[in-house]
Amino acid sequence: MKTLAARAAAALFGALVALAAGAASAQPPTCRYKVVDAPKALFPGIGYQTIQVACTNTDGAHQALAHVLTLDVGAGAIQLAASAPGSSGFVMQLPSDVLVATGASVAVNANLFSNCCVYAAPGLPTQLAGWEASGGQTYALQGADPAKQGFPFDASLVQLADRSVTIVYSAPGQPVPVGAVTAVTGSHMLVFGGKSVAPPGDPKSEFFGPNARTAAGLSADAKTLWLVAFDRSPSPNTGLELAEAAQALLHLGANTALNLDGGGSTSMVQATTGGAGFALLNTPADYQPPCTVYASGPTSGCERYVGTTLTATVQASGR
Repeated sequence: MKTLAARAAAALFGALVALAAGAASAQPPTCRYKVVDAPKALFPGIGYQTIQVACTNTDGAHQALAHVLTLDVGAGAIQLAASAPGSSGFVMQLPSDVLVATGASVAVNANLFSNCCVYAAPGLPTQLAGWEASGGQTYALQGADPAKQGFPFDASLVQLADRSVTIVYSAPGQPVPVGAVTAVTGSHMLVFGGKSVAPPGDPKSEFFGPNARTAAGLSADAKTLWLVAFDRSPSPNTGLELAEAAQALLHLGANTALNLDGGGSTSMVQATTGGAGFALLNTPADYQPPCTVYASGPTSGCERYVGTTLTATVQASGR
């Protein structure tokens, strides 16, 4: 006979398979992809390219410029980290500030957070949605939903002590991966078992309609991690719905993927020569007041203060 734990594991697996099959049975968006900037190496084990994504579904046609970081996480030379809170808790920070302060190679925004949206007042307190861990210590709990948004917050990107990476369901009550050092949590799982499990779009919703998005995807062999910033512009119908972002991650080769934050929070930055500065790779979605701290000129968009930042740093191989 199966043990209680084995039966519970089998039931969980069956539920996840059913979820994937149910989501996959819906008519997926039809998407086209055009390479804008060919892949290039930013750092050892970290590449970058841009791809124009154009999708059509029952809601209409949407498009976005995808900024794609490709990280070789199979060699053990990439260390992921999440911005940890200070003595008084989490405060809002610019991803570029976190990048420079930590000496990281690249960074993106991660968990959803409370007290959005701030452009000119650093250091304001905030709370994170979902699980966040840094340096092996958990700072935000599984299932946390401080803004009462009602999203599942059960999909997490995790790096273990040996620098291997996984994307897992992390609902409250489920055990966290043994040896988890870094963890950030997204609003929804987008891809699971090589199938889209993204929720349907809603053109009347800012979140579920087309928007800028930050997403992460992992290959089936867990050797390649993609961090993607999907830009929107002031033009109508720009940005992607969750199911369209899922199709883009599948196109890249992801076997699992999650949606992190999005909208005006979507930021992707890289360190410049010497590590003393940064360059913004994407164009943030906000272009007018209350946006006051422009990333690179008064018409380029404005980097938002966010609750947590995910960084990746090239280090010596650990395996």
